[in-house]
Amino acid sequence: MGAERRGQVIQYHYTDQLWKRMNLWNETRSVPISRQMVWQAYKRVKSNQGNAGVDQVSMEAYDANRSKHLYKLWNRMSSGSYFPIPVKEVEIPKKDGKVRKLGVPTINDRIGQMVVKEYLEPRFEKTFSPDSYGYRPDKNAHMALSRVRENCWKMD
Repeated sequence: MGAERRGQVIQYHYTDQLWKRMNLWNETRSVPISRQMVWQAYKRVKSNQGNAGVDQVSMEAYDANRSKHLYKLWNRMSSGSYFPIPVKEVEIPKKDGKVRKLGVPTINDRIGQMVVKEYLEPRFEKTFSPDSYGYRPDKNAHMALSRVRENCWKMD
């Protein structure tokens, strides 16, 4: 895409390849969120046993009316009208006397995040380099250091 300035207006010229990518994006923009995806995400979030967020709804209270909560979340996510509410800020004391701030999302937000994570992670995992270890599933800093050692022995 090239930009051309004419007076105060910048006109963009789209190449055929860019135009095809933009049309592909418009065609594949919405992702069908199934009830099964929300249910699987709920089970994963429940197994983590987190605390209540800013709405003060604990996992026990959420489970008491679970079908209503999950249906509402699925309905909003699948229609594209879901927006997370602000997170609860909790201060955690550190060894040196200072505090570290931690954001605790609501259970609904955690389930929504898990739905998105479970959908996107396998798709993006294919595009990463095998030597990329940051924030990747089943990879950690020790594995990265081991790989660096191997590479140092192979080449200067």
